[in-house]
Amino acid sequence: MTMRPHGASSRRELGSLLIQKPASLHTNCLEVELMLFDTHAHLDFPALADDFENVRATMLEAGVEHVVCIGASRGIDSNYRALEFARKYPEMIRCSAGIHPHDADMVTPEVVDLIRNEFASLPEVVGIGESGLDYYYDKADRDKQNWAFREFLQLSKEVSKPIIIHSRDAEEDTLQALRDTGVNTGILHCFTGSRAMAEALVTEFDFHLSFSGIVTFKNGRELLEIAAEVVPLNRVLVETDSPYLAPVPFRGKTNQPAYVRHTAAAIAEARGLSLEDFAAETTKNAKEIYGFSPVAP
Repeated sequence: MTMRPHGASSRRELGSLLIQKPASLHTNCLEVELMLFDTHAHLDFPALADDFENVRATMLEAGVEHVVCIGASRGIDSNYRALEFARKYPEMIRCSAGIHPHDADMVTPEVVDLIRNEFASLPEVVGIGESGLDYYYDKADRDKQNWAFREFLQLSKEVSKPIIIHSRDAEEDTLQALRDTGVNTGILHCFTGSRAMAEALVTEFDFHLSFSGIVTFKNGRELLEIAAEVVPLNRVLVETDSPYLAPVPFRGKTNQPAYVRHTAAAIAEARGLSLEDFAAETTKNAKEIYGFSPVAP
């Protein structure tokens, strides 16, 4: 399956793009009032951050009430930017903390300690990651990726917060790391794996699988079937992975949290559910796995 990269590399190209409120959001998909949860977005990228008040307004119009801003976007600094979003918009945004597998070569015990001591236990931080293994792009040494991944798996256990996993072409090593560390629950974000991996994550383990706009692509049919047929409804999440992987009809454009509605609509239809019911269930799932609750001012 060919898809756009969703790692640290190639992201700079989006820096000069600003979000414009798309007139095509005013479609039948918006005629139903919903409560949606975008479980994974990189809001600190300039393509979103530089025009975030418009992004936020469009998000609310689409019924997206909550979003998790991923700290592991570009090295360590993105963790501070994600935390800033969560503190500025406590009614709708939480964040995660970690280092992306593309940046695993920079992870040292000191970096892990920094994530542990400055971020992991904060109430705004609801997950650890994204961390994991990417053998598709191989931007970092594989041994270093595995070491860093296991360190963040252990950290997720220490603070009792879900690990947010990035896994590309690394199914066996990803599952083995879970077995070796005893991590039984978490989120496999932007799931692009096999049916066998999905089955393992929801039977051998107690994982949630998060699906992106790829399920709306012509070449994403198999993933849509996995979302509809393999994963129990109480383990399904939806995400944008903004600013990447915009769903049809916005494919190729800068993604934003509002567009998660189209991903949800595609999976709801495939499962034979109304969009309202599917949105309610996946929002409930997201709040449960992330422990989403009000943050004291």
